[in-house]
Amino acid sequence: MKKRLKKISIDKYLALLMFICLAFVPMIFNLYNTQTFGKFLTYMIAALALDILWGYGGLMNLGFAVFFGAGGYILGISLACQDGLPAFMQGLGKLPWFFKPLQSIPMAVFSGILIPALLALFLGYFIFTSKIKGVFYNLITLAFAGLFELFIKTNQMYTGGSSGINGVVRGLNKLTIGGEPIDIIGWYYIAFVSLIVIYLICLWLTEGRFGKVIKSIRDNEARLQFLGYNPAVFKIVLFIIAGAIAGYAGMLYVPMTSFFSIESAGVTFSTTMLVWLAVGGRGNLTGAMLGALFVSYLQSQLSSSMGEMWQLILGVILIIVVLLLPNGVIGTVKNIQYDRKHRKDLDIEV
Repeated sequence: MKKRLKKISIDKYLALLMFICLAFVPMIFNLYNTQTFGKFLTYMIAALALDILWGYGGLMNLGFAVFFGAGGYILGISLACQDGLPAFMQGLGKLPWFFKPLQSIPMAVFSGILIPALLALFLGYFIFTSKIKGVFYNLITLAFAGLFELFIKTNQMYTGGSSGINGVVRGLNKLTIGGEPIDIIGWYYIAFVSLIVIYLICLWLTEGRFGKVIKSIRDNEARLQFLGYNPAVFKIVLFIIAGAIAGYAGMLYVPMTSFFSIESAGVTFSTTMLVWLAVGGRGNLTGAMLGALFVSYLQSQLSSSMGEMWQLILGVILIIVVLLLPNGVIGTVKNIQYDRKHRKDLDIEV
């Protein structure tokens, strides 16, 4: 038993500690802080999705927030349409035909996972079957985010434009458990359980045969092709899985904030997601979650206490962290654990 426990890497213990701490948030903090941490939980889920794509698959995505945004917009529009035409659609006179299926909340939830997955399939198939790599791949994902942002802003009567999706609260009141509307604590624990489940799914994916293949693609794609594998297929599947998880995270974000806008789906937010992994440590699920939590919490605290200077201060802190810990926080901790174990093994041999 002790040998098995010793073989478990320190990041998994830290993940367990993190989950235990997060479980007690509603019991310790007020409703406002619980809501804020609930929002952070959705970011942590999105960070897991990005980590299996970039950290394990080596596929940096400069437009990953599009998948998060697609899920958020679909559920947001659905909830806003529950009591008739939303305010931002008043100029249309009636609900467009392609939005009518979203009046069913279960259909909206299904679509919030399916459509980001289909977007990922479309983008992944185009990129990987065309064997686009390197800077051109990055430019395409960046352009994808830019086009999505432009589409949202220029179609205000359908998407709310720069003002975002309002009127979500009326739809949220129709989501009940035991006949009672789900309150913010209920939504917090829904997000919390979702985080644990998705973490376990990602752990299963990355440590199984599929995970070994995608890590091989990251490290030596040519050798994998020589062994008879088709890297494009695995990359597309990985893109679809990451897109679906990010879409689900985007949907969970909506009840946490009762609002959704392009600020949570555009180029800027995509860059923020990359920062989460750089700080926490990519290629490590615990690092992805910790990075999202740490950066988001720091951003929240600085923006409320430092006025207009908060972005500059946050930038300086993040640069210092990345320079001092190039492998991220969890990556550095794992390296220390490995070095200590390696020294012990050498001492035993001597």
